[in-house]
Amino acid sequence: MQLKYPDLPEKLSNLVRFATVSSFDPENENEQAFLALKESLKALYPRVHTQIRREEIGSRALLYTWEGIKKDLEPVILCAHFDVVPPGDEKNWKFGPFSGEITDTEVWGRGTQDIKVLMASILEAAETLLSRGFKPERSVYFAFGGDEEIGGVRGARLIGEYLKQKGVKALFLLDEGGPIGKGMLSFVKQPLALIGVAEKGYADILLEAKGNPGHASMPPKKTAPGQLARALLALEKNPFPARLTQTMRSFLSAIAPVSTPIYQFIFNNTWLTAGLLKMAFANSPSTNALIRTTAACTMLSGSNKENVLAETAKAVINVRILPGDSPERVVAHLEQLCSPFGVSVKTKGAEFVVPPSPESSSKSQGWRLVTEALQKSHPDAVSAPFLFSAGTDTKHYREVAQDIYRFTALYQSQDDLKGVHGYDERVKKDNLDACADFYTNLLKRI
Repeated sequence: MQLKYPDLPEKLSNLVRFATVSSFDPENENEQAFLALKESLKALYPRVHTQIRREEIGSRALLYTWEGIKKDLEPVILCAHFDVVPPGDEKNWKFGPFSGEITDTEVWGRGTQDIKVLMASILEAAETLLSRGFKPERSVYFAFGGDEEIGGVRGARLIGEYLKQKGVKALFLLDEGGPIGKGMLSFVKQPLALIGVAEKGYADILLEAKGNPGHASMPPKKTAPGQLARALLALEKNPFPARLTQTMRSFLSAIAPVSTPIYQFIFNNTWLTAGLLKMAFANSPSTNALIRTTAACTMLSGSNKENVLAETAKAVINVRILPGDSPERVVAHLEQLCSPFGVSVKTKGAEFVVPPSPESSSKSQGWRLVTEALQKSHPDAVSAPFLFSAGTDTKHYREVAQDIYRFTALYQSQDDLKGVHGYDERVKKDNLDACADFYTNLLKRI
């Protein structure tokens, strides 16, 4: 296997070896690992660190500024994060989660899919181009946060605020997001490059029912947990309404030309087939999440003793908000369903509420640059605008970029996705090589 970037597997392996697990409690973090990773970049990418300005903003943010030839052109921002989630029981890993094991075909360890792989690929692309004497037409920022997995407060948020103070308004920003999916849709034979042009919002909602405490041997007809259970059942029976967003319509339009004839008709005539599409998408959790705001009960609590009636019963509802909805509408919808049972509704952790993102253009110059680079590095992939349902650092950059795209330039199968936040996370060397090639081609175009 001939690699264009033969040193990249070892460089990614080096980054994986640092156990940069982020935590809401900084006391639980290995600060030395974060410091060592940042220091290691200087030796791994020497040209980047002598020819591109690097700034550390706080303890979890790295910002590189590659000055462009034409100062009047809007810059571009390329993002990644260098923190990772905990590995779980390390006995369940074939190789240690922070071993950075390199086999004949793969690099193993936490961060090889999510998402040190992008940091390594971006810097490798820049290192390669610098070795050729390349200078970009427009300025490029590399924005790397070190706490994305816990909200990006110490990383991307500080970078976003810094760029805003500088008056930066980028042509586009590219961060992690949808993969190049293989075999995702039975009626599309080609790999689908799912480029997120929008991201769902986020909120945790606390439901609370009150009751009378007392001995469980003499229960009243209605208890706090019973009322809460009735409210939860009402939520499940009355989901948020399904809706085809502009992003979904653009996605269907993009995949129509490579679909079988019957699907071409369905996707090209959503004015007629919207009802059918919503019914079909609602049948699977993964596709249902693309057409509606979702609400899932994730936590429950009641009495703290087996034979004592609960004075208060609580539930936490995790909500992912579809573009076009808002946190305020979510609360109003839940209140309407829960109030008949005497269950109160309020936002839990207001500082963590994130409204859904605006829907970025799939016809802009930024979109064209991304898809042209992708066509060069992954010629078999079909680019499609996509709604990204998970959360990313992009929420901290909404005021400094005209368009925001969420895309991970890796082929990913269902087996690959199991490793993301799971066990045996790994990336194939040729897949990694193509990812770096995507960024090389992108940088050459901007």
